[in-house]
Amino acid sequence: MSDASAASRSTGSPLDRLVAFARECRRFARGILGSDAYDKYLHHHRVTGCAHEPLSERDFWRAKYRDQDHNPG
Repeated sequence: MSDASAASRSTGSPLDRLVAFARECRRFARGILGSDAYDKYLHHHRVTGCAHEPLSERDFWRAKYRDQDHNPG
């Protein structure tokens, strides 16, 4: 944990700290469940400068599940 994140937790009202904690819990849960996969795909697409348009969220999930069906692991 960095000093900046520790300092931000010690400042602010109790409600601000509760909201920040809830956001971290949500972020963690999305990572565990894999529901942040599309967000990661979009970030990767942006960073690598792909020439084609990114898939729609619906098409992304269809392709992901199709790949999982073909390559269970």
